Amino acid sequence: MKEIVFIENLMNPKTSQLAAAVALAEAKGLRLSAVLVIPQHPEVSDFVEMHANQIKEAENRVDAYGRRMASELEAKELSFRWRSILGTGDAILEAIGAYMPADIILAGKLDFEALALKGVHNLEELSGRFHCPVLPVDRLTAEDTAPARAGLLRFALFGALSAVSYFWFFPQIDHFNHALLMKGTWLGALAVMGIVGLHAYIYGSFTEYLPRFMGLEKHGGGH
Repeated sequence: MKEIVFIENLMNPKTSQLAAAVALAEAKGLRLSAVLVIPQHPEVSDFVEMHANQIKEAENRVDAYGRRMASELEAKELSFRWRSILGTGDAILEAIGAYMPADIILAGKLDFEALALKGVHNLEELSGRFHCPVLPVDRLTAEDTAPARAGLLRFALFGALSAVSYFWFFPQIDHFNHALLMKGTWLGALAVMGIVGLHAYIYGSFTEYLPRFMGLEKHGGGH
């Protein structure tokens, strides 16, 4: 992969997901192009002037944001192209097409209202239009960060519990048997069921994550 195109609807830079695409491009050493779409929605006549003012203010904010990001990435010697457009279906498709061919299109928050008028109703149809994979940017960043960290923490936790079970609990099993487990009481029976279930959960959880850290996990195919 060498080229990423990022696209999102954006009225306020504070809600932008461009930083996630930048981080991915930076980590992989990829060229990044961004299409920042300022959405337009049909308004009733009484609000046309107010809507136009909002669009103009959004244009100014988004343009300033794009220039700032370009300056920051240029200072890091990262390749970055961008444009802001008003969100008509024709303008969106034209802007994406100007950055083709690309290896993948990453989508931030994207409203398909305007694109639907051009026969594009979802990411899959957008992918078909440009013959290029299209994925939500938060899906990739989530896969690369949160689950990986969560998986590592769970692996460490259940590994530690498994060690406690093996090196502390089972060496003392005779003591627990005489004290409670094998006394022939209802309390002992319940304790046995609870302990068996708990140890099965601990070992099962540990072995569930073990293949991931041995590089043996099988990955299902994507769409």
